[in-house]
Amino acid sequence: MRLRVALVAVALLALVSACGGSAASPSQSASASLPAASLALPTLATPPVEPTPTATAAPTTASGTTYRVKKGDSLSTIAERYKVTLKALEAANPQIKNPDVLKIGQLLVIPAP
Repeated sequence: MRLRVALVAVALLALVSACGGSAASPSQSASASLPAASLALPTLATPPVEPTPTATAAPTTASGTTYRVKKGDSLSTIAERYKVTLKALEAANPQIKNPDVLKIGQLLVIPAP
């Protein structure tokens, strides 16, 4: 632990000397040795953050609601949840070749009941 503290102290002293400054004694304040403009922190532009969808149901479409498949879902459980028939759910999703195989994250159209 003492070695780590000593290494951090040496690194800080090296950083201060590399910047052209001198190591200030603890009694000196940073504002006394630096101009006020150098004390201001730069403002970093942060990129906009896309919201992560938390709900599994997406907005309603012309043909019904959309649903993103989660782990453990099956067409029959989804049909029960939305109170539609399995046949109607299959008909609304012709992209599903095998109704027993759903991929997590797959988007399904839920027809209106």
